[in-house]
Amino acid sequence: MIRSYQAEHGGTVFVQALTERQRRGRDRLLALVVIAVTAISTATVIGFNDRAASLARADVTTSWAP
Repeated sequence: MIRSYQAEHGGTVFVQALTERQRRGRDRLLALVVIAVTAISTATVIGFNDRAASLARADVTTSWAP
């Protein structure tokens, strides 16, 4: 949808506003992007945590001797 507004300098400005369908599609895409980024960041943190825990266990088992 194209809307026209009167600009401060006296001319007409044409602005294309998103339709409801375009807004809905944009919102859904944004939601999917947020979900994907959250999943990737969570997996990265879990991966670092697992790696750190396994390295800590390896250090304890190799450095400790009875």
